[in-house]
Formats: sequence, C-alpha cells, structure tokens
Amino acid sequence: MARRTKIIVTVGPSCWSADVLRRLVREGADAFRVNFAHGDEGAWRRMVEAVREADEEGVRPLIGDLQGPVVRLGEVEEMEVRKGERVYIVMRERGDAEAREIPLPEALVFRQVREGDVLLIESGRVALRVEEVSSDSISCTVLVDGVIRGGKTFAIKGRDLPLPALTPRDIRAVRFAVKEDFDYVSLSFVKTGEDVERLKHLLADLGAEQARVIAKVETRSAVENIESVVEASDAVLVARGDLAIYFDLEAMPVLQRRIASAARARGRPVIIATQLLDSMVSNPVPTRSEVIDVYTAVRDGADALLLANETAVGRYPVESVAWLSRIIERAEADAPKPPELEARTLYEAVAKAAVAIADLLGAKVIAYSSKGSTARRLAMYRPRSELHVFSSSRKVVRQMNLLWGVTPHACDFEKGDPELFGRMLAAAREMGLLSYGDIAVLTAGAREGATDMIRVERVLVGP
Repeated sequence: MARRTKIIVTVGPSCWSADVLRRLVREGADAFRVNFAHGDEGAWRRMVEAVREADEEGVRPLIGDLQGPVVRLGEVEEMEVRKGERVYIVMRERGDAEAREIPLPEALVFRQVREGDVLLIESGRVALRVEEVSSDSISCTVLVDGVIRGGKTFAIKGRDLPLPALTPRDIRAVRFAVKEDFDYVSLSFVKTGEDVERLKHLLADLGAEQARVIAKVETRSAVENIESVVEASDAVLVARGDLAIYFDLEAMPVLQRRIASAARARGRPVIIATQLLDSMVSNPVPTRSEVIDVYTAVRDGADALLLANETAVGRYPVESVAWLSRIIERAEADAPKPPELEARTLYEAVAKAAVAIADLLGAKVIAYSSKGSTARRLAMYRPRSELHVFSSSRKVVRQMNLLWGVTPHACDFEKGDPELFGRMLAAAREMGLLSYGDIAVLTAGAREGATDMIRVERVLVGP
C-alpha cells in the first residue's frame, strides 16, 4: 500500500534547483512551500519556476506561507551570551554587540513589556528575563546560553502582542501568490476565525476565490479559539515552534493531539510542522527521538508533515525526504484505524458510507470532485484501500494532493456528465487503477459541493 500521509517540502537555497527538486519528487515530496518571510519577489519567482519545471506531472500544490505580524530584531553582529549576563534591548534599527545592545525597532514592545516577563528570541533558543523597562530600553538577564543574531524573531512568553493579522508585506505576498496561481496560502499567527476570513476576503477581492487558506495555529489565542479557527479555514497547521512561546514544552504532545482532533472532526486537513527531523540540517540520519516524533504525528492523524530547515537550508534535503517517507510508511503499517468520526451533514454521511462499503468489500474508492469537497470528505474517514479522485480542474487536482490518502487525477469529463460513473470507471481501467475482478465504490455529487451518489461495480473486463 502506498504512503498515505503527505510530505510538504520547503524550498530554499539547499534545493531550489530543478534538479534537486526532481530528486525530492522521486523520494516522495507531495507539495512545495515557499516561505514569504525570506527573500523578495525575484527569489520567490525563481522558486516557483524551478518547482514547476521539476513537477512534470503537475499535481503538486504550491503553498505560500505568509510571514505574519512577527516582531524581529534589528541588525547586530552575532552575539554570544551566557546565563546570568546582563544585556539591553534598545529601540533602534542597529545594535552594538560589544555594548551588549540588542536592537528591536518596534515601539509597541516597549509599551507591552513588564518587569519579570520572559522574552524569547528565535522561538526560545535564547531566553531573557526583564529586570527594568524604560521607554526605549529594556534591561535583561540571560536565562540560557545562546547566540543572538540580527533579524531573528522576538516574543513575550505567554502573551500575544496586539498586531494586525495581515501586514503590508503579507498583502504584497498575497498579490504575488495570486499572480503565480498558488494553490494554498498559509496565514501566520492566527488568533481567531475572523483573521482567516480577512484573508479569504482579500483573496476574493483579487479574483482568487479558489485559493485555499491554511490557518497556522501558533498563538495562545488560536488555541483558545480553535473551534472558530478550524471552521473558518480550509486546512490547519500545528506550528509547534511558536506554540512553545505560549505553552510549556511538556504540553506540546497534548496540544498537538487536541488541535489535530479538532481539525479532523470538521474534515479539515491537519499539517504538523517544526523540527520534525531538525538534526538532519547537518546530519544524514535522524535521531531516535525524531523518528518517534514523526511516528507520533502520524498516529495523531496528520494529513501531512512539513519539512522546513531540513530541505530549505540543510545539507541533506533529499535524505530528509527519503527518511521522512520511510518513517511514515512504518508508522502507517503499525497504526490502527483512527477513532470513527461522526458525520455532521448528509454529504459527510454519504462519504462515510462509501468508505464503510469499500472497507467491507475490500474495494477501491473511485471518486469525482469538482472543487475538492468530496475528496476532503472521503479522506476524513480514512479508507483502508486506495482512494483515487478525478477532477477536470488542474488547480483542484493539485489541492487534493495535500489530502491524506488521496491520489488525484486530471480528467476531461465534468460533474454534470450523465455518464459520469461510466466515464470514471473507464478512465480508472485505462490508467491501470482497476483490473479484472476488482471491486470499485464509485462516488460523486449531483449538486455543487455535494457528495450524494454511490455505486458499486465489479470489473469484469480488462483495461
């Protein structure tokens, strides 16, 4: 059985040649992410061109990841700090490593910080305790040894800063994503479902209603409002690195499972991210703990796993994808079928029935999905056998490739075809998806957005 959990690869200096990207595809990359927090439109365009050259089948979605309202340090020479040392955060664009001054050109922070707060740099790689605060300077004690570098992220542990959901840079990136026909846009530092709706309204205003929105759950507010965030989004990403700013590390496994469960219960794909194989940035083999982490993410119900630094800047991007694929396959082979989900609508009930029939008969599921809704509903119920979904929309084909277990196929027949099931069956036979004696459970929707038809067929002639 082919691997079901999908692999998302972040494109960066280590892999942005078409040749390396082709190797990543061969090893199992199912989708590509462009991180809009780095580079400019010229660099993003080169990545897009390389991805499209490498993806000869044209089925792998492009995901544009917005930087979001993140606070970053200004420019400063690399500064090594030691536990117990005194350093100073100053409201300037440039700092002075010799004077132990860390630049932070964001006045809002100086109004929000209080004595006793813990400040985190680069998602907690460096932690500082606030001792004194003035209008343009914060005196701090270093809590852990580390290295401070310019441009890294800054946060106050346990607290959200009142920043806008979309920054001017984000809006420029969204316009670029629309122009280049990206399939998904990831919204960073989501706090409520309203944040997701704002991005959807922007995409609609730009004529890109078909683009899907991934809500990145990486703030305390997003966790507290998880129901509205999931409901408003098309997919959910568990950003474990930034979640550690707001929650203790030992809480991460429970949070991951809780967010994944909330997303799955509403039929939203869930992506697990951050340091899955972080040691492979510099080593060709993962650690035992990383293998267990990936194994756990698969068993928690992830639709997809995301590699970031491992492929963007690491020394072993191809090996990282190969190892991730290998671990996922083993985890899937060992994992029991997840708990059964309740059907919330008629269409979910039909999809659930189609999967139940296929599991009972040992049949393959062959479906048609004009906008991806049927594919999403079927993936939600985790069929044991193969799940092949046709669509006449190339964009939908790419978007479906992010869904657990879905193998998408482009076709030239439409939803309203009176011989739809016959066309699906014939196409599946011609492509070698079905052979003599196979049983197929065919499903589709007669109405827009529906999943309301099922037919069972046994193949009695060869392809």
